[in-house]
Amino acid sequence: MQTTLTAFSYDYSRVEAAVFDHVPQWRKHGFDAIVAIARGGLAPAVMASTALSLPLFALSYQRAARQVSWFTAQAPAKGARILLVEDIAGRGTTLVDCHKFLAAQGYETRTFTLAYDAESRMQPDYGVKLPPGMRAWFPWERESITPAFAATGNQPLQPEHEYASWAIDLDGILLADLPPHLYDSNLAGTLAQRDGLPPSKVLPSMDLSALTIITGRPEQDRSRTQAWLDRHGFRGELVMRDESLHTAAQTARHKAMAILARNHTHFIESEAAQALEIARQAPVARIFWWNGTTALSVYAGDAPQLCLVQETLKSADGMHAPPESLAV
Repeated sequence: MQTTLTAFSYDYSRVEAAVFDHVPQWRKHGFDAIVAIARGGLAPAVMASTALSLPLFALSYQRAARQVSWFTAQAPAKGARILLVEDIAGRGTTLVDCHKFLAAQGYETRTFTLAYDAESRMQPDYGVKLPPGMRAWFPWERESITPAFAATGNQPLQPEHEYASWAIDLDGILLADLPPHLYDSNLAGTLAQRDGLPPSKVLPSMDLSALTIITGRPEQDRSRTQAWLDRHGFRGELVMRDESLHTAAQTARHKAMAILARNHTHFIESEAAQALEIARQAPVARIFWWNGTTALSVYAGDAPQLCLVQETLKSADGMHAPPESLAV
């Protein structure tokens, strides 16, 4: 089921960037302590307390009873200037109730959230406003983005990993990936050969029958692709590449955007290079490269210092290519 909000990924690099963007303002305000709302506010609060060299405390919030209490054994000194940290200012009451709790105890409190939007019950003093149509997605609550989790009203009865949403690549996983040169030399014949292939003998050890399939095949191949899937009992949603949006060379981006738009938490990809690029563009999703027998978890982050070295070498001497060890 496709949702109306696209996931806006906050991997830990983005969390750190959001925190450190505000550090100069916070230093001018002269806070005495950082208070996190456990658990979503803990990661950014640790970063803030470290950057500001301030003590860190935390609150606990019981959502059903709207009850606030100290999560840490100690509390800030009376009258302290507090920076209250949470991951998101949502439509719920967590941030409002925690702010009132601190105010009632005599603290001067300002709030920081990693994300908020027009529907937030309380707008923070500091934070990142989400673009329209986007929903924040945090690594410490990966499964909270899924429709299955949303149906619980934020009160899940099962462990959160039970609400994961998986999707899978097609060629190279469900069936053999034919060599590209065959398509170049005889497209019609190769497509017919592909249509006749049986499912792979070795498949990921999970129920694949109802998983969403996100493929780089162009939309024009939908009929024959759906026919193969129906014939072999794969009934999940089929997401194909719209050539007006993404070229064949942009297949990894097409897959990453489909993962984010459909709020999938896990994806299995058959090509290593694509798996890395998908992981870079959808950083909170768990991406796995399927090598034919094993699914390997991958992570991809930019290495700007290496890119900078590359560009420096190029500009210093256009006659010399960068050393092979630095090529990325």
